Amino acid sequence: MAVAQPSDASSRSRLLAEQVELLYRHAPSIYAGNALAASGLALMVWDQVERAPFVAWLGVLALLTAGRMALVGLWRRQRGQIVHPARWANAFAAGAGLSGLLWGVMGGLFSGPDPLQMASVGVVLAGLVSASVSSLSVYYPAYAVFALPAILPIAFRCLQSDDGFMRGFALISIGFVVICLIFAWLNNRSIRAAILLRFENLELLREVSAQREQATAAREQAEQANAAKTRFLAAASHDLRQPLQALSLFIDAQAHHQDAAAMQQLNGRMREAADNMGLLLDNLLDYARIETGALSPQCASVPLTACFARLQSEFAPIAAERGLALRFRPTPLHGVTDAALFEHILRNLVGNALRYTEKGGVLVACRRRGDSLVVEVRDSGIGIPAASLGDVFKEFYQLANPERDRRKGLGLGLSIVDGLARALSHPVSVRSQPGRGSVFSITLPRGEAPPPVMPVVAVTAAQRLSGRRVLVIDNEADIREALAALMRSWGVDVMLAESAAAAIALDGPAPDAILADFRLHGGHTGIDAISALRAHHRFDIPAALITGDTDPARTREARAAGFALLQKPTPAHRLAALLDYLLEPAA
Repeated sequence: MAVAQPSDASSRSRLLAEQVELLYRHAPSIYAGNALAASGLALMVWDQVERAPFVAWLGVLALLTAGRMALVGLWRRQRGQIVHPARWANAFAAGAGLSGLLWGVMGGLFSGPDPLQMASVGVVLAGLVSASVSSLSVYYPAYAVFALPAILPIAFRCLQSDDGFMRGFALISIGFVVICLIFAWLNNRSIRAAILLRFENLELLREVSAQREQATAAREQAEQANAAKTRFLAAASHDLRQPLQALSLFIDAQAHHQDAAAMQQLNGRMREAADNMGLLLDNLLDYARIETGALSPQCASVPLTACFARLQSEFAPIAAERGLALRFRPTPLHGVTDAALFEHILRNLVGNALRYTEKGGVLVACRRRGDSLVVEVRDSGIGIPAASLGDVFKEFYQLANPERDRRKGLGLGLSIVDGLARALSHPVSVRSQPGRGSVFSITLPRGEAPPPVMPVVAVTAAQRLSGRRVLVIDNEADIREALAALMRSWGVDVMLAESAAAAIALDGPAPDAILADFRLHGGHTGIDAISALRAHHRFDIPAALITGDTDPARTREARAAGFALLQKPTPAHRLAALLDYLLEPAA
């Protein structure tokens, strides 16, 4: 029977520890058996041996047994703290060897010349040796050092006799001990195999339990994700329908008004509804990019004062309208971050702080903390209950807005803050006291200020675009006309086409830039159209893509092809900035 052996020291030590456990657990019964055998032997030979040496032998055996019992007691006290099981195994084997030696001395010295007496002593010794197979073979060396010295002395004495019975008894004793050693060896292998099998079963049970726990956790996570998706879709659907419904009603109302002032007011409300819908779509797109891991932060040393100045200019009118104080504490510090994503985080935090502050104000400040910077957005608003601090970063979660009033935001701001902060590895935290306000903190690495550069005269993108020739390729006529109307207001000469073939058929010189929709008719893409136009005009015309598809794969395809990609709906300032970027090399 082949028994798998542990391949590493840790497994071998663990196996030996189990063997030691079995040895010491069964030791008291072994010692009781030795005492019983010694008592029976004393009754058998008491009248046939010299009593003084025999009593001395009994005394030494008793002392040895007491010492072995003391060792068992010590093992029990240190049972849970045993680090070196080999030491305990060797100590047990030493006791077993001394015990075997004592029994062998008894057989060699106190068995008289009478064959019956010697046979009686031999039977007692054989009983001890055979009975010890089941208990001492747990650790084979312990059995071997007991059995051999217990049997061999009396066997050698019998061999020295001229009596054929005695010599035969000696041969039988030697054969018996050899057979016992073989049985003990086989039993030891079986015990070791059983222990190893138990280890494997326990390991398998642990693996099954771990897999069950993983499966349970995965199922719970999937259920939570499904519930979150349901809440997300319900909230997104509600918040998208609201501005769309308003826009539809304003359009219908405009059709029945002739008064210029009323028309202007309706146009303003239509613009507000469209802006709200665009804001939600932007937030949903940001959320999708975060959740799908489509963000690719480009970190560098960024002056925080420039970011603070832009946000101050953006939010100052909003704060003034609400009668709130908005202060950005000037700082000369630089942080290592992605400038656009970090500014997006601060924009959401400042907007959220103003939204939930009715009196007092908002303070944005930066301080050093070792090699890091901590940017804090402090407000004196309504605060956040302690029970809700763990929920404020969830999507569409809003305090005190069960009716989902859009004037109180969409509930995605802090979720986007958390996702962007994770993408940038900028830990974000919040502390708050209801009724006294909240403090949101972002930690980022401290950067070094770059060398100063000479100032340049600022020119607006619209001024630089005037007179340039731009080709728009889109299979939606309304989109083409809307883009053309916007760009013509900047003085751009706009060419329109629904496909690459239609663009090639247009008269006139090559465009200065191409703006193509990603998805076109016939399974073609804007990438195909740009390639065809470049091949037709025989030079790489600056080009970019625009799409309403929020799949992150579109962004990856555009980036792989070397094109910038704008998501619909595209604000005018972003479109102008993109065209300005495309045309800058030729300007």
